Amino acid sequence: MAVAVTALATLLAGCRAKPGAGDGGAGAEAEASVSDAAPGFDADPPPDEAIPSASTEELASRARHLLEAIGKDDAELASDILFPRNAWIATRDSADPGKEWAKRLFAPFRRAVHSLAKRHAAVDAQFVSFQLGHLMQQEVPRKHAWKKPLWTVRESRITYVVAGRTRVLSIREMTAWRGAWYVTRLR
Repeated sequence: MAVAVTALATLLAGCRAKPGAGDGGAGAEAEASVSDAAPGFDADPPPDEAIPSASTEELASRARHLLEAIGKDDAELASDILFPRNAWIATRDSADPGKEWAKRLFAPFRRAVHSLAKRHAAVDAQFVSFQLGHLMQQEVPRKHAWKKPLWTVRESRITYVVAGRTRVLSIREMTAWRGAWYVTRLR
């Protein structure tokens, strides 16, 4: 059953309209206001739980921003790939979802970028590709977790080249929101 659901999700992901370029990510500060629509959707965004395409130029661009952020040790450069604060508030069952976003997403993301900047010599990195993980699953809504059945995927990869050597950066978890993929756990 799970294999059939994954196969269907992958098939549907390939048939979805691709979002264009734009900024729908989280702001630089934990309290920043963020656009409610996914990148590139000006009028009617897809439903919250829509399965985004696995490969778009817009997603690759946001992955480049993440690689640049790690290279420069500046998480703010990749704020567009972090799960948006307003999306977290709309989808989490929590007493204070805004505070939870800052504590569970924003702060760990900044720490992970800083840690990866020290480990990966990515200052002069050249982005090669972004590959969404293969095992997609729909999260079950439950108390103190997601209020909606959002899609998640684990072990997505950014491939890049530094000093002639090809390297891979793994992204632990990404979550779909309104037709786009966002990082919910970097490490």
